[in-house]
Amino acid sequence: MDNPGKAKRYLYSGAIVGGVISLTITLLMDTFYADSFQGTWRDAIAKDLNTFLSLGVTSKSIVVYIGFFFVLGILAAFGAFMGFIFSFFLYKFFSFLGTK
Repeated sequence: MDNPGKAKRYLYSGAIVGGVISLTITLLMDTFYADSFQGTWRDAIAKDLNTFLSLGVTSKSIVVYIGFFFVLGILAAFGAFMGFIFSFFLYKFFSFLGTK
C-alpha cells in the first residue's frame, strides 16, 4: 500500500521545487535579456500602465513593483502547479515499479 504521508511529501516538494525553478528562470531571463529587449519587465509594466491607464509612473514606482510581484506570483504558482503534476507522475511511476 502507498503511504499517504510519503506521497504528500513528494508532491509538496515537487511543487516547491517547481515554483523556485520558475522564479529563478524568470528573474534570470529578465536580467540577461534586458539589453536585447530594450528594458526589463518593470520598464514594460510602467510603459503599459502609462499607455492603458495614463498613470504617468516610472519603472521605480511602487505601483510597478506591485504589478511585477503580482506577475512573479502568477508565474511561481504556475511553476508550482507544473512541479506538482510532474512529481505526481514520477511518484506514480516509481510506485508502479515497486509493486509486486
